[in-house]
Amino acid sequence: MKIRRIIIEELAQEKILGHGLEIVEVENGMLFGNPKFLNDRYGRYLAITHHNRYITVVFEYINLDAHVITAYKSSDWQIILYKRK
Repeated sequence: MKIRRIIIEELAQEKILGHGLEIVEVENGMLFGNPKFLNDRYGRYLAITHHNRYITVVFEYINLDAHVITAYKSSDWQIILYKRK
């Protein structure tokens, strides 16, 4: 999946910080963390990445832009899924 820009609005930034992640950590994970992409049941995407640690990013993909909804530390099953792909 080609991503031109990562857009993180203020509400999403608050959610991300609330999950104990830094905004730059999400951006670096999406760009440099060899993300594995999945569709969720709501038509959004999940990116499971591993840059410094495993994180999962929920986003909408619109015109090559990733509009981040939230991000959080990956669960054990998400880490297993990342390692399989």
